[in-house]
Amino acid sequence: MKKVLFVVHTLQMGGAEKVLLNLLKNLNKEKYDITVLAIVNDGIYIDELKKIEKVKYRYVFPAYFQKSRTDKEAKYHKLSNKVMNYIWRSYLRKIKYQPKKIYQKGVGDDQFDIEIAFLEGKVAKVVANSTNPNSKKIGWIHTDIHNTSGYSIFKNAKEEKEVYKMFDQIVCVSNDVKEQFCKKTGITDNIFVQVNPIDSKDILEKAKEPLAKEYQTDNMVVVAVGRLVKEKGFDRLLEAHKHLLDKGLRHEVWIVGEGRERDGLEEQIEQNHLEKTVKLVGYSSNPYQYINRADIFICSSRIEGLSSVVLEATILQKPIISTKCAGAKDILGEPNEAAILVENSTEGIEFGLEELLSSEKVRQAYHEKIQKRGQLFEIEHAIKQIETIIDSKKTK
Repeated sequence: MKKVLFVVHTLQMGGAEKVLLNLLKNLNKEKYDITVLAIVNDGIYIDELKKIEKVKYRYVFPAYFQKSRTDKEAKYHKLSNKVMNYIWRSYLRKIKYQPKKIYQKGVGDDQFDIEIAFLEGKVAKVVANSTNPNSKKIGWIHTDIHNTSGYSIFKNAKEEKEVYKMFDQIVCVSNDVKEQFCKKTGITDNIFVQVNPIDSKDILEKAKEPLAKEYQTDNMVVVAVGRLVKEKGFDRLLEAHKHLLDKGLRHEVWIVGEGRERDGLEEQIEQNHLEKTVKLVGYSSNPYQYINRADIFICSSRIEGLSSVVLEATILQKPIISTKCAGAKDILGEPNEAAILVENSTEGIEFGLEELLSSEKVRQAYHEKIQKRGQLFEIEHAIKQIETIIDSKKTK
């Protein structure tokens, strides 16, 4: 039996973390002795992970803040921004300048056969500094690292390239992600494209659950799902929503998710008098019941690697609009093949929404087109491919 270590930053609400749970539930436990190491013991998925049989969990640092676990109250407990930012920065500095110490603290004396950095950046740097020369190391890239901005965990571009060179294999979640990874790092060998595994049976079962009375409406409903962060482009979605209401296209927008941009979105809703047509649902352990009610599903993201929730919407056979971000073609094919792919802008989002909201005939056509795409992402096939990658020989 091979000892496998998956390393993540946290288990907060996110596409990659959710993909990890699907993977852990379906990997062959007769072949793998699995441990998950979180750098920070934080996130809504911790409880669910601990319920997965034969999967061990450990962490390096305690949570710097805690989230309420209820669907309607998934907000951070009160902690001053100054204090929270100080703690957050202190963690980042430790990862940036002392990644080997973090690895040693998390792993201790254990020896793993395979060590998987299931996220790029912080997690990749920690695993690349493993003190175990005999382990095979796999890096998992979920986003377009060439165009990612913000605080860099790397001291410079040279260090970033050196970190990724430490891995035996790199797994990218889409062809776009692979292309941008190669462009930024110069690494071209032992790179695989593996679309995220999706558990269609679980999605279809959960989608049957009824919604609360407050979500009963005769209006057309546009649903988006994701963390309330700038990258997801929900501010642009609300702007497009307002323009279309002004044009007389009656509809509602439901956004399922939680995050640091909630206050800004609430302010945008209030300023534009959208209280009656926009619902910020908050975190839900079952977003599928909301997607199932949707007349249209939309991914308004500024940046993605491969959107897990778009994959899930294909399973529920919803007419889909997606911005042209990384991974969209891997899931949806060419523009208009199975969904509407729009320019990555407010104007693009508005264009796509107007096309679908204006015509039931067009919505029905895309409903029929999307059905075949969902069949391409069955979990059994993906798990076999992932196990083949895990079982392959060490190359360094």
